[in-house]
Parts: sequence; structure tokens; C-alpha cells
Amino acid sequence: MIDTHCHLIDPQFNHDLQKVLERAKKARVKCIINIGYDLDTSRDTIRMSDEYDFLLPVVGIHPNELAEESLHQMDAIEELCNDRRVIGIGETGLDYYRNYSTRAAQQNLFRAHINLARKYNLPLIIHTRNSIDDAIGILKEEKYHKGVFHCYSGTYEQAKEVMDMGFYLGFGGVLTFSRNAREVFTRVSLDFVLFETDAPFLAPASHRGQRNEPSYLPEILNFAASVKGLPVERIEEVTDRNAQILFTLRI
Repeated sequence: MIDTHCHLIDPQFNHDLQKVLERAKKARVKCIINIGYDLDTSRDTIRMSDEYDFLLPVVGIHPNELAEESLHQMDAIEELCNDRRVIGIGETGLDYYRNYSTRAAQQNLFRAHINLARKYNLPLIIHTRNSIDDAIGILKEEKYHKGVFHCYSGTYEQAKEVMDMGFYLGFGGVLTFSRNAREVFTRVSLDFVLFETDAPFLAPASHRGQRNEPSYLPEILNFAASVKGLPVERIEEVTDRNAQILFTLRI
């Protein structure tokens, strides 16, 4: 199993990271994509991969950071892309729920990430909250269609548009407690699905209110298999293959 979206650089893991990784291995999670959300955590994803080669770094600045300030840090983010271990750009996107920055500033920051992904031919890890249509519109304008809509929360009609552009849809713990996520997941092709935990956030239903971690990934896959009416082995096979294709993994 591949956890395609995790934040092990989050301070919530500072006191017991080794045990978290041991539980992940015991749960058969063979690879974890470790995603930064600002300049410091992006640097940390690379640093952590020095010690744990199965933690694969992704660098970028989350839209909940102050976009105007973050734009001045993009040169430093680009410097990190020169490390060959970096496999993606993100977490980037648009968040119109919290609106910590103006929509215009967020869109400028998103476009800067898209340009960086294009330059280094890396996939985008895209966050959207109350903003999917604008994100789709910008990606169409920029004509860069490589990445994943992480923690997908839109409609099936929006999902179809995302898939038609060639993007993947990320599903995690929300699938286990959101009727909307289940309805969309039931209708989309597995060929466009990735699984993630988004740890330490959004734990599956059996762990609601607790810190999420990669070892919970099998619960998400088992739930997904029951929704699709397919063997969990088939779910794992197809979605791991998708992750290997998108992130150019050889594992």
C-alpha cells in the first residue's frame, strides 16, 4: 500500500515518529508521500528522507499560508526541486473557506506552483475547499494536467471534469464518514483513484477525533472495497499502480 498524502513533518509526530513508522510497516504501508505545507516543512520532508528512504518528499506552500508572503518564498521552494528525491509540488491550491489571503493572491500563488511543476515535470498535489471550479479553470488556462485533487470533496460532475483533464482523485478517511464522498467514489473509475491518509488530519470513522496516521490506510482500503464491491486486493493493486504512474515510483 502507498499512502499518497501524509504530513509526517507535522509537530504532532515529534514525540513518537519511530513508533508511527513501525505501525505503518506492520500495516504493510510500503511507501509514504510526505508533503510539506510551507517552506520550513518542505525542507523537513527532504531532511526526513535522509533517514527514512520510504518517506518521499513533496515541496510547496499551502493556500492557508499568507499568499502574498509565500510568493516571495517560491525561489527557495524551487531550490528544493533540485533534489532528485522530490517527487511532487504541493500542497498547493485554493481555499475559499478560510480565506486567509485574497482569492487573487491565492490564485497567483497557485499559478506559481503550476509553473514550477511544469518546469520540473512534477505532479501537483492540489488542495481545494469551496474552490474546485476556480482550480479547474486555472488548470485549464495553464494547460498543465498532471497531479491529484487531494481529499476530493466535489460533485461527481466536477470529478468527471477533473478526470477528463487527466487528474487523479485522492480519497482518505473522509470516505468512511461522508455520504457525498461515498456517492462520488462509487461512480468514478478506479483508474483515477489514489488513497491517502492526510495524517495527522481526517482520521477514518473508527478513529474520529484522534490523530490520524499511515497505519490506518488499510481501514480506508477495506471500506473502499466494500463500497465498490471488489476484493481489497484489487483495490490496492489498481490504486498503487496509479500512484506509481503519477509519481514515477519504482517500488
